[in-house]
Amino acid sequence: MTRFRNHSVFQATLLALLMVMPAAWDAGAQTAKPAAPALQPEVARQRELERDAAVNLSLAKKSIQEDAFYNAKVALNVWRLSAIEAGNFDRKLYEDLRKQLYEKSIRENLRCIDVAVAQRDAPDANLCLRIYRLHAQEINPFDPNRYEDLRSRVNGIRKKEK
Repeated sequence: MTRFRNHSVFQATLLALLMVMPAAWDAGAQTAKPAAPALQPEVARQRELERDAAVNLSLAKKSIQEDAFYNAKVALNVWRLSAIEAGNFDRKLYEDLRKQLYEKSIRENLRCIDVAVAQRDAPDANLCLRIYRLHAQEINPFDPNRYEDLRSRVNGIRKKEK
């Protein structure tokens, strides 16, 4: 009977421990975890703005390499505005990217003039010549002598057609 009684005491003690341990375990686990610092809304917003500016910069660089002039110009301006809003706008980088964009446009328009002259397409050649002049003046590599040479080539198409 002592054995049975000891066994009952043992079972009661074990049952009490099993009931108390999970509660103690949960309480210990709750206090053991350091509370995650709650990000203040301003800090979270600033991080989001900086991330957006970085993404827009990447898109602008890719667009300058791959897209047409106005698509790339829009992408560059989107980056500029998001970087200004994030407070990390780099004017030198902006000017470098802008210069790359205009230089690419100048190269493409010179190629367009050559193709249009070869195909005797005066309207296209004249349009490309105007865009060339506008973009060359924008970033200051405009050469009046070169422009006059190109203009005489375009005008030569019109004279030969008459």
